[in-house]
Amino acid sequence: MPSGRIHTVTTLALAVGSITSGQDTALTVGILSGLILSPDLDVDGGFVGMAHLRRIPLVGSVLSKCWQWFWTPYALAVPHRSHISHSVFFGTCARVGYLVIPLLAINFMGVPMKLPTGTGLWFAGLCLADALHIFLDNTVRGK
Repeated sequence: MPSGRIHTVTTLALAVGSITSGQDTALTVGILSGLILSPDLDVDGGFVGMAHLRRIPLVGSVLSKCWQWFWTPYALAVPHRSHISHSVFFGTCARVGYLVIPLLAINFMGVPMKLPTGTGLWFAGLCLADALHIFLDNTVRGK
């Protein structure tokens, strides 16, 4: 299984490829979202995305702890590298669905919400990042 560093470098390379080929910004943002919305959110001890969040000046440490707290139930419920987390479309849908639950609750309480333009392309970018992550998990051995 590749290291978090390999996942990070290859995801960044995919994002650079998306930018340089003139793809829509939403697609590139979706790819970059894969750094913190990774299939490895099912690791209950944290993953490299937490380190990326901690690097944000001033708020990174708190943001990382909140992100880990939010995803802890998911990590406890989903076995690492299961078909739930490590499948390209279904795993992405599961994580995005889990992420949207609080937003739906807020909407249910009467606060209107609207999907931003480019949501479909963002999701496609996240699927691409997930596909790369899963491909690496299944082909790269060692660090």
